[in-house]
Amino acid sequence: MTAHFYKKLYKNIGVLLYAIAKADGQIQDKEIKTIHRIVVEDLVPLEESVDNFGTDAAFFAEFEFEILQDRNIRAQKAFDRFIAFAKENQKNLSPELRALIVKSVEKVAAAYRGTNKAESEMIESLKKHLL
Repeated sequence: MTAHFYKKLYKNIGVLLYAIAKADGQIQDKEIKTIHRIVVEDLVPLEESVDNFGTDAAFFAEFEFEILQDRNIRAQKAFDRFIAFAKENQKNLSPELRALIVKSVEKVAAAYRGTNKAESEMIESLKKHLL
């Protein structure tokens, strides 16, 4: 797979993480910190490519999250965008990567007062599309 695909992948993971954080209507600081930890601890070690400035491509997940947060995009719109990406790129998403994506979403959902109903429904829908 190309560096271009990985950039798109990480951007779309950022879109999905935004959707789950925004599912209950508000993004909490604990969710943002959890997303940063996911990028640093789970995604960066997987990624070898860097951009022209030496930034690991995995950080595109955080960059995209911040863009959506600034634009206050609806959670469902972001979620639908990720699902469209996943459907388009099914063959490029390994079972390990799919499991990591689900695990990451579950971590964000649990970060602030546990997983609520809106987050739980989104996670279940994601699992139907990914697993």
